[in-house]
Amino acid sequence: MTLINNSLTRSFRCLIGLTLVAITAPAYADEVMQKKMAPLIGNWKGQSKAFGGFEGTKAEGEIEWKLSFRWVPGKHAVEHKWQVTYVESKENFSSGSEVLYKDTKTGEYKILSSGVDGNVAWSNQGSVKWIKGGMEVTIQEQTTNGTKSDYVVRRVKDGRDQLTLSVPQRVVDGENLGAVDALILLARNPSEAKSNEKLAESFFEFLLSDPEKLKPLLHSKFEFTYMGKIKETVLPYGVPYNTEDFLSKWLPHIPTVLPDGIELETLQVISSPTGVAVIQKGDAQGKYGRYDNDYVWVFNFEDGKILTVHEYNSDYLVATRLYGQEPISPTKN
Repeated sequence: MTLINNSLTRSFRCLIGLTLVAITAPAYADEVMQKKMAPLIGNWKGQSKAFGGFEGTKAEGEIEWKLSFRWVPGKHAVEHKWQVTYVESKENFSSGSEVLYKDTKTGEYKILSSGVDGNVAWSNQGSVKWIKGGMEVTIQEQTTNGTKSDYVVRRVKDGRDQLTLSVPQRVVDGENLGAVDALILLARNPSEAKSNEKLAESFFEFLLSDPEKLKPLLHSKFEFTYMGKIKETVLPYGVPYNTEDFLSKWLPHIPTVLPDGIELETLQVISSPTGVAVIQKGDAQGKYGRYDNDYVWVFNFEDGKILTVHEYNSDYLVATRLYGQEPISPTKN
């Protein structure tokens, strides 16, 4: 239950970028792997024309690429995931996951992968050759139907935020199909955690200054809940408010309980691909005494929008300093 003024908005913009870093796993990465893979770590997206040749894929229209590279805990290997869909039909073109690691017996860098092209499952293994700006992966693959393929995938980082994928060689069931006639250009995509932070930042920026601008940020199933359980309040507390009720009922009631406003200092922002927690310290004068409350706002996201916001603070301070209610001792049985 907060009133945010312009100074808070400026403070929040300055502090939203601060993130709480959890315990970091020890770095055991091979020096060569660390150097070669570090520039590729992250999320990437782009479009290309679809191509056939592999069992399950069709050369029809455009396809959308979403892929990621991340260190596994301990940094002794890299996990690569991808999801490629036809732009028009949204059906699966190719999806799968791969682990890149150093074979301790041979000293070679290898991959193990499995996935689905269209609706045809496959698994493969391969070897990695480091090249300027990236790698070439030579792969031996077999589908569940017995189709065998030998091909090369080249991944080259062109500049800070562009990754180029290509398939310069293909042999499918003994037939040399040559290179894939499609150059796949991918751009670095900010992490979902960072995108969620920006949505949380925008929520606070527009909360009272221009609530109409909140609407595009909110999911169709959005709900806001102040988690305190207090009786005899201006509006019911501890219950969810949908978008319409949040904008038309909850926000207009705030000045009635905090007529002089409140300033909030953001202390920490903890983010993940699905949620954000914003920890704040309040500074305000309540009608019945100082109202310096501590706040935690918990955001959950879905489809790139804010799905829920749960606000936590001391409901004891809300009841006594804003409503002048007397504390009630628990009834003994």
